[in-house]
Amino acid sequence: MEVALPAIALIVVVVSAGAIAVAAHFRKERVAELRSWAREHGWNYAEHQSAPLGDAVLPRCTNGPHPRAQHVLSGRRGRHAVVVFEHTHTARNGAAKVRQAYRIVAVRTPGPNADLEIRRRDRPSPSDDAFERTFHAVGGDTGFARSVLDRAMTGWLLSDPRSRSLPVRFSGDYVLTWAAMRLDPNRSLTAADYLIDVVERIPAEAWKRHTTGP
Repeated sequence: MEVALPAIALIVVVVSAGAIAVAAHFRKERVAELRSWAREHGWNYAEHQSAPLGDAVLPRCTNGPHPRAQHVLSGRRGRHAVVVFEHTHTARNGAAKVRQAYRIVAVRTPGPNADLEIRRRDRPSPSDDAFERTFHAVGGDTGFARSVLDRAMTGWLLSDPRSRSLPVRFSGDYVLTWAAMRLDPNRSLTAADYLIDVVERIPAEAWKRHTTGP
């Protein structure tokens, strides 16, 4: 038994070192792929970046210990500035600690926003209003919320199937969407197009009203 224990410890060390080496290899491959994608599309890439959205506040569900923004891609989609990245934090999977990843896609807005989050309800709400029955909207500035969620916007959100899987949050200088998944740049462009459609349906008065106050 005394001889076996050092042998077992050595095996554990070798296996752990091998796992670390494999993980590092795949990470280098992924960095190379994303850098190549950025070059092909005329975008910028950063493996890590602090606060890629400035003072914008991410949704509460994406928060956790030891947060980190990684694989940050930034560029333009038409005339709109777009930022996409992976936001990760430490989470528990049973007794083990893992990194939970969220894909964040953000489009810069024409002006500063009040915090406003719009997402589909898990279950319909008992309301006579079709939008309130289907969506949950939370924000601290009722004037900004009314300007964004006018009759045209609410009707469009109800009819557009993308709203089923893409929640929306206005914060700082961005409108963003999120999903519990790793970053796929091509799928991120689809989400960016949805956010651009949202921004282009908001009247200019919404940004002016928030800038100048009531």
